[in-house]
Amino acid sequence: MKKIVAWARSAPSADEPVSLHRRFFTEFDTDRLARLQLIEAVESDLVEPLSQTPYVLLLSIPGINVVSAAEFAGEMGPIEYYAMPRAITGRAGLCPSRYQSDEVDHPNGPLVRLANHDLRRAILIIADNLIRCNEHFGVLVAGWRLKNADARDIRVRVGSRFCRIAFHMVSGRMTFRHPCTQQRDYVLKKLIQFALGHAIAPDQLLRNLDAAAVQLPPSDEREEAESLAKELAQVRNKRGSGPKAIGEILPAVLVKLGVHLISSSESGEAELT
Repeated sequence: MKKIVAWARSAPSADEPVSLHRRFFTEFDTDRLARLQLIEAVESDLVEPLSQTPYVLLLSIPGINVVSAAEFAGEMGPIEYYAMPRAITGRAGLCPSRYQSDEVDHPNGPLVRLANHDLRRAILIIADNLIRCNEHFGVLVAGWRLKNADARDIRVRVGSRFCRIAFHMVSGRMTFRHPCTQQRDYVLKKLIQFALGHAIAPDQLLRNLDAAAVQLPPSDEREEAESLAKELAQVRNKRGSGPKAIGEILPAVLVKLGVHLISSSESGEAELT
């Protein structure tokens, strides 16, 4: 305590460098905001190529967003290059290295070094998101933790399971029915929410939705259309100029999905035909 009191007595006055500290803070905050805008612009550029590939179907899994799905798709390339899910994890190096010498055998070493580290990073980022945001994987992880599983091993397990799910979804051009998608998200609705959060132009959003609608399997078009109809009803009930462009886009997308809207005079909500 005596040292602190002595330091306080000899410390310079706080009033002297206030203007300097304010200038530093303002410059750092301006730089932070500029970087955030740059990140947002880069993320906005990812959604268009993603919408044109079957990887957009991964958005139906809770816990996967546009950015993580786009990064995974970019590192993966065409799904035709992979004969089976194990080819994905093998290329990403999601397997332990093994050291053998004479009678020494250590089969559970660190992850192999010779691998596509960018693909591995994309998979493990998705694994982290699934652990936090996906109820199915959250339950699995809780069970593994009770068995004192290593945290790194848990990430690899979740990443490997995601690769198997993604392979069947993308290669089969379908929504893979899995426990983690019992309450699945809607692809087109996620694209709309992403566009609103990143201020994507309405004409670009319409092109993205049209491209994503082509990738949807016919069995899922009805569910996607119902979610869009609910979104349209919410938009029409809102006041202000913000959602009007979305309200003009959604009917065109619904027509592309093969449905038409009938406005109910009692409830004001749109019904599908």
